Amino acid sequence: MARRIRGLGVSPGVAIGRVLLLQADVLPVVPQPVPPERVEREIERFHRAREQARAEIRELKERVLVELGEHYAGILEAQVMILDDPRMVQETVQRIKAGRVTAEWSLKEVVSGFMRRFDAVNDPYIRERGGELADVHRRLQRLLRGGPRRASEMPEGPLVVVAHNLGPSDAVALARRGIVGLATDAGGRTSHTAILAQALSVPAVAGLHDVSAHASNGDLVILDGDSGEVQLLPSEEEREQAEERRRDWLAREERRVGEADLSAETRDGVEIVLRANIEFPHETAAVNRYGACGVGLYRSEFLFLSRSPEIPTEEDHYRTYLEIAREVEPYPTVVRTLDLGGEKYFHEVLERDDEANPVLGLRGVRFCLKRPDIFRPQLRGLLRAAAEADIRMMLPLVTIPDEIWAVAEMIAEEAAALKKEGKPARDDVPLGIMIEVPAAALAADILARECDFIAIGTNDLIQYALAAGRGNELVSYLYQPLHPGLLRMLKQIVHSAVEEGIPVSLCGEMGADPEMVGLLIGLGLRELSVQPRALAAVREAVRALDIEEATRMADEALDRPTASEIKRRLRTRS
Repeated sequence: MARRIRGLGVSPGVAIGRVLLLQADVLPVVPQPVPPERVEREIERFHRAREQARAEIRELKERVLVELGEHYAGILEAQVMILDDPRMVQETVQRIKAGRVTAEWSLKEVVSGFMRRFDAVNDPYIRERGGELADVHRRLQRLLRGGPRRASEMPEGPLVVVAHNLGPSDAVALARRGIVGLATDAGGRTSHTAILAQALSVPAVAGLHDVSAHASNGDLVILDGDSGEVQLLPSEEEREQAEERRRDWLAREERRVGEADLSAETRDGVEIVLRANIEFPHETAAVNRYGACGVGLYRSEFLFLSRSPEIPTEEDHYRTYLEIAREVEPYPTVVRTLDLGGEKYFHEVLERDDEANPVLGLRGVRFCLKRPDIFRPQLRGLLRAAAEADIRMMLPLVTIPDEIWAVAEMIAEEAAALKKEGKPARDDVPLGIMIEVPAAALAADILARECDFIAIGTNDLIQYALAAGRGNELVSYLYQPLHPGLLRMLKQIVHSAVEEGIPVSLCGEMGADPEMVGLLIGLGLRELSVQPRALAAVREAVRALDIEEATRMADEALDRPTASEIKRRLRTRS
């Protein structure tokens, strides 16, 4: 039966193909008693399964290293960390001993407890990291049962992967099989499904809830990564329409790449600087292809992810930042220092078990100042790279001037130490801050005096200002980028930066929405940083604008009482 299911588009494009259904492979696990004399043997069986799982993951990592490079291979290293996690191992062994039950049941109980903790955290990134734990759990259960590796039957033709959730090993293994699309029940914009799909330019839709329950291997499927819609068993007419949309989308992409050299200039001659947000160094190819003026936000936490379970060294930081900067010259590269957030899951040494709510806790610049053993190597690598290329430093989640002063003092110390060691280092590297906290927005005039530039991180600022988690469906109606209070904050931040004479940019998802570009420019912004593939649409929106008209639009929006009314007004003007 034909069916349409709507989810969240996490990677743009239209895909048409046959369903490759990845079953969860979770068989019922029931408690089975183990005689006292077999307890030690059961523990040995558990450890043997761990060794076999480690070998499988290492083998897969080598294949991924060849196909996708070390950045994606590093994702699998996190699974090795899970296998060696002392809490999981010790608790499973203790349950086998105390309960005299099988390793399968003991492991299931331990993992279920961990998964409940993941689900209880109001942070989508942390919750989605539970997918890796589930991935490891499935592998261990299969090995404990003595089952063979999963060998999916491959339907013929272009394939769209459909699954409840894609673990990292699923996603990276499938990336080399000619997959044209990904569709999952679970996941969001920060899931590995989204990260890999965007990097590989594969359309993807997540958050479909129950698509895997309705799809069957070999079914014809249409996936639209822009609208977030998946069509199962479409009619011939629907398929022809989708083929036309796909051709139109590909032609539009080609046209936009061809227009990458066009200036991002309004009709009345005001230039808007468009830069790119990236996670991985190889994305610089897309930065250049879509005509960005450099990198406005490199999320350095993904360097930590790619090196896990090790912490990146000074040399890792130096080589990575310099590689990115060289690729986008003569434009600048802005490196955001480590914003831990939910990424603690990848590093045992970074875990913070005592935090009930890490989203409001030790993250961003707070964590960096608390852990100089991790932060100083990043500073040293960045200062060295900045001596050779146009690299700028940006501090996340700044709340008070003291944090800026503390980092500035560390920069001076490390620059002096590097020069003493005979290593070139830039001691006057431009130091900027991300404003993501409402208090920082309201005190932007104070903070602007202490830094060289400001970037507005709207993803977190909206979440904190409206007390509505981005991944919490129960309050998703409150996550409103056009809330009048949020717009007034943006206006105040921009005004403070302009008054102080320093650059100000916006680097959240809000800036990638063409409908909002005019409003943002009307609020005074002259620099936006977005995902590379969003640059063309934003450039088109800029070139259709008139500054005077955009300013009137923004003034009018500031007087409107609700986000929905502001949105309606923007659409009537577009």
